[in-house]
Amino acid sequence: MNFQMEEYLPLVSVEIQYEGQTKVFKNVLLDTGCSSTILDTDLCEDIGLMLDLENAVTRKMYGIGGTEICIEQKVKGMTIGKFSLMDFTIQLGDVREMHGFDGILGSDFFLAYQMVIDYENMKVRKN
Repeated sequence: MNFQMEEYLPLVSVEIQYEGQTKVFKNVLLDTGCSSTILDTDLCEDIGLMLDLENAVTRKMYGIGGTEICIEQKVKGMTIGKFSLMDFTIQLGDVREMHGFDGILGSDFFLAYQMVIDYENMKVRKN
């Protein structure tokens, strides 16, 4: 997965597939300092990934930008780029309006696939 640097931030465009529907999330931050993968709620609705308020858990996320409330829920199957995530816990929140990103790939994603950010070659690759 290739990425580009914008204002010293590693950003990637990824195709996300959920239950047969696909959407390109164009402005996704690679952030190993973020413990969870967070996707923008509105963009997820476009691919049929809706908030499951009956089974979801509300989480307060803390970071340099302050705090925000996200909905944590497990997805049975989702593809981010070429990586299939089975029974993967994600956060859904208003990251696009609050931070300007379509999503954030956090350390949970990098650990699940033993991935690293290779700044020299501008790629996310297996360790």
